[in-house]
Amino acid sequence: MSRGRRNVWRIAAVAVVTTVAALVGWAATVEPLATLATPVAAASSPAAAPADAIGAAAAAAGGIRFAAVDVFVDPGDRPLAAYQFTLRAVGGTALLVGLEGGDAPAFAAPPYYDPAALVGEQVVVAALSTADDLPRGRTRVARLHVQVTGPTDPRYEVALHVAAGPDGRALDGVTATAVVP
Repeated sequence: MSRGRRNVWRIAAVAVVTTVAALVGWAATVEPLATLATPVAAASSPAAAPADAIGAAAAAAGGIRFAAVDVFVDPGDRPLAAYQFTLRAVGGTALLVGLEGGDAPAFAAPPYYDPAALVGEQVVVAALSTADDLPRGRTRVARLHVQVTGPTDPRYEVALHVAAGPDGRALDGVTATAVVP
């Protein structure tokens, strides 16, 4: 079996498991999954419809589709060593199915989240780095993969609980934003 075909089956299995979990109320026990965006792109064939067209058709039909949400933290010109935020879906239904790290090497590993904190349409995410080369300025710290259900794409709100520098002290004036790429 080709790699692309294995990826298609893996993605189909993820969709089935997360859909069943959501239907029977197991949403909080679904573990974060590997990046879905890369296998989808690798599995596409010339005969397949573009991913945007598939997502738009699923949205119009009120079906299930997957999306990514990037979270950026901006500590200004100060180094960022730790953060904690809550991401909330508003105006739609979204279930967390995967979590990736950010762009900076200090936050490249997937951040942590508490499965018990998956309440409704929100998740609490945090990370700490002791690296020497901490990011400064606006930095993508995480990419969350979500399963969206229904005709409406939710908008995403991020609330930054804390951001800290390498000395462990909270940084004032830090902003966080959520962007759907």
